[in-house]
Amino acid sequence: MSIIFVTIGDITKKVPVDAIATLINSGGAWYGGLDGAIMRVAGDQYHATALAVLNSTGLQNGQAVVAKEKTPHKGSFKDVVFVVDDLLSPLGDLVYTALQSANDQGYNSVAFPLMRTGVMLGAVEPDVEAVVQQMKAGINRFRATVPTSRMNINIVVYSNGEAVDLLIEDGSVILI
Repeated sequence: MSIIFVTIGDITKKVPVDAIATLINSGGAWYGGLDGAIMRVAGDQYHATALAVLNSTGLQNGQAVVAKEKTPHKGSFKDVVFVVDDLLSPLGDLVYTALQSANDQGYNSVAFPLMRTGVMLGAVEPDVEAVVQQMKAGINRFRATVPTSRMNINIVVYSNGEAVDLLIEDGSVILI
């Protein structure tokens, strides 16, 4: 069964993983938050893949786009799993989609930020507690669907102590 870890810090540098999973919108406005952090350490190589899909077929809410590393960079991740989020789906569904895509790629480890908590907090989930519940729901759905997966799932919280407490309170997540 997959193991879930939580840590505090910069997701692009903190935990060595096969991929970072992150949300993007369908319109191509991808330069803030985690997208900006990815670009600062790796340039636009990952977003260029998503842009190519946007320009060829468009991006649909809930769609996953896996972007492979093209050139070495300063980050601790190899690839990026983008999931399109136009704020139309429960966050748990998007987390599940990202994990399924990571599993399909054969990844052994994936890192998630605490999604929808920056400028998007309140757009769908009313608070951090609801975000944590939705993220755990997506992870638990993946674990139930693929019980043989040994993937390490890392939730990297940039600076929210409340979120860390909520993630570890039931003992199902390991703080590292």
